[in-house]
Amino acid sequence: MPRVTNRGRPPKLKDPGPGAERAVVVVPQALSGERIDKALAALVPGLSRSFARKILGMGGVHHGDARCRVASREVAVGDVLTATWHREVTAAELFELCVVHEDARVAVVHKPAGQLSQGSELGDVGSVVWALRRRFGRDARLMHRLDKPASGLLLVGLDAAAVRRLAPQIREHTVGRRYYAVTAGVPAQGRCELPLAREGRRMRVAQPGEQGALDARSVVEVIATAGGRALARVTLETGRTHQIRLHLSAVGAPIVGDRRYGGPAASRLCLHAAHLAFDHPDGGRPAFDLAPGDDFWDAAGPGLREALAALDA
Repeated sequence: MPRVTNRGRPPKLKDPGPGAERAVVVVPQALSGERIDKALAALVPGLSRSFARKILGMGGVHHGDARCRVASREVAVGDVLTATWHREVTAAELFELCVVHEDARVAVVHKPAGQLSQGSELGDVGSVVWALRRRFGRDARLMHRLDKPASGLLLVGLDAAAVRRLAPQIREHTVGRRYYAVTAGVPAQGRCELPLAREGRRMRVAQPGEQGALDARSVVEVIATAGGRALARVTLETGRTHQIRLHLSAVGAPIVGDRRYGGPAASRLCLHAAHLAFDHPDGGRPAFDLAPGDDFWDAAGPGLREALAALDA
């Protein structure tokens, strides 16, 4: 069923990130019936028609509250146009969709480090959601997300009935999810139940008794150490934004590559969603496992991959 849109209402978007620009304009009578690229060029100072088409192609334009990629779309008087762009980002990075499992109701895909799970204010081209719709159609829905610098398994519902069966599992934290993380220092093993709080665009560990704090529970197991670093296996009992990153940082062992939360610099964030288990809409509880790739181990530093292999031998 197509989504009902309101062309006179702007979308709810986060503030643009550093270096990004945004313009929100209302179509006047004089431009009613014009193409959206021409209207943007006429209404936004310094924005050429060719650059407007680039922003449209990346998914960085909203026509009312819906994203628009069609440069020839006609606008009407009173329509609200919202464009977000970065002068140095004029083409999205594209990733091949890696399908680990597919049946008639669900799919499991592997997101590489560096790919967005869903669109940002600058657009959605190149994101997992964009790739899923191109492969499976508009009914495909990504059931949860991974941070852009992380990698690993993601669950996808392929029809509305499947989504209805999967959504409560995400909401009630009954989907089994385990991650590998490489930390600077060795974290304490066991349960971490530090609540989290949102502060603007960032998450942080909440203060004791803080109103509005979010329950967050992780279970940490150290499975190998080498050179002052540890390979930890972390099981999520809740799924808060940046939960594992914040919990490990708070116990003095930030993730390698996680500069935001105190980790040492690396070629990528050493966080990988390795295990996924869920109740299938048609019955049964399938489970999927995916080992970290070479880029994960290259960033982790020497010794840990060998230590894990020795444990598995």
